Amino acid sequence: MSQPIISNKFKSENYDQRKFNISMIILHYTETKTFEEALHLLTSKKRKVSSHFLIDKNGDIFNIVNLDKRAWHAGESMWKNYQDINSRSIGIEIVNSGEKVKEKFTNKQIISITNLIIKLMQKYKIKYILGHSDIAPKRKIDPGVFFPWKLLYKKLGLSWVPDRVNNQKIDKSNFLIFLKRLKEFGYPYINIQNPDKQNHQIIDAFHRKYLPKLLNKKLTHTSLNKINDLIKNKKC
Repeated sequence: MSQPIISNKFKSENYDQRKFNISMIILHYTETKTFEEALHLLTSKKRKVSSHFLIDKNGDIFNIVNLDKRAWHAGESMWKNYQDINSRSIGIEIVNSGEKVKEKFTNKQIISITNLIIKLMQKYKIKYILGHSDIAPKRKIDPGVFFPWKLLYKKLGLSWVPDRVNNQKIDKSNFLIFLKRLKEFGYPYINIQNPDKQNHQIIDAFHRKYLPKLLNKKLTHTSLNKINDLIKNKKC
């Protein structure tokens, strides 16, 4: 691992005071074509959003909110029973046009993200590395289906739970088991009593990260196997 070069050239005034210790890293994409557009959004006093880091397409890393401050990147969100994710997390924005445009992340970005996260894990007790879509699945889909989570885990030296493929469709009883497992794993917005559209947004968030090829596909036992194995291995 090489030490990341972090620039403090730009700063955002969109922050306040943390209320909890740092235990999470949240990854986002900017949904902008350029670094300049992203920087404008993250420093605009009107928009009132920010992140701790912004990573350009060429891999350059910019620290725009100091880590001891609470950046405004998560919005209304939860993971497990944790609320106020902004107070608990470090937000990393990656310059990328977004899932709908099907823009891939650059190799230089992935290298920079890896080196940055390793540095942060050495300094803080990070329990969870999550996407914005994990903590706010009703509103957000970033960093999107094209973010290479499996590759990132490998580069971080973290184990990735392998797929156990079973293309048998999930019946109603197993669907309820699947929903309960998702809630147990960390997705608190799951509604067991009323399996509605909201649940499908959360299932999509799960697939974006762990089974991207199954996004928007009918549920099979492959998904149930994956969530069972994640819980068994206590991976996140």
